[in-house]
Amino acid sequence: MKIVDLSMTVMNWDKNSFAPEETYFKLRPIVKWEDKGFVSNMVEMTVHAGTHVDSPHHFYRDLPCIEQIPVETFVGEAVVVDLTFKGVANARITPEDLERAEKALNAQGIELKPGGIMLLRTDWPRSHSPLDPSWWDESPCLTKAAAEWIVAKQPRGVGFDFAQEEKGGEHEYEQADQILTGSMRVHRAMLSKIQFQIENLINLHELPSKVQIAALPAKWHSESAPARVIGIIQ
Repeated sequence: MKIVDLSMTVMNWDKNSFAPEETYFKLRPIVKWEDKGFVSNMVEMTVHAGTHVDSPHHFYRDLPCIEQIPVETFVGEAVVVDLTFKGVANARITPEDLERAEKALNAQGIELKPGGIMLLRTDWPRSHSPLDPSWWDESPCLTKAAAEWIVAKQPRGVGFDFAQEEKGGEHEYEQADQILTGSMRVHRAMLSKIQFQIENLINLHELPSKVQIAALPAKWHSESAPARVIGIIQ
């Protein structure tokens, strides 16, 4: 058995790409090595730092938040949807792109079945650091029509290795720091129909097209929570 770590390392970083006035992740020592011979820290962070799970409550007040989703929901078989042909700056992923990727899966005898988990792979993290604004501002993204195509397949969960909200063009925002003032059409289209989504995945290139995953978020009473996500290759 091989375990593949699909989670970003999160470290001190004051800059928050999508909310510049807020801290992304910051450790504050409360006990230092030189004082007591051990270390203990407080942490200030956005719940959307690094690899994390979003619940439907992120956009829908009356839908479940993280701790209300049964833990077994986050564990199971996933299908890796290969969209690496769209893994370039400012690429927009359309329903036609998803159909192309689905046909490639079908050729391997793999189907996108209702109730499964879909992992959308572009390999964007292999060429861009999440600490660089370009990771967000130039990321490939989904069109709203692509998001609707995905939810029509009825997955219970969807994961991404790119910043999925569409930017620029006819949209009211061009960069990540403007997203929170926009309509966030992709999030809204998906989180009303699925049980969870996983953002900021890495290392999807190390997975086969079908794989077992565990994407366990911290049991927080919040709309989202950090997660250590792993792929399990038998």
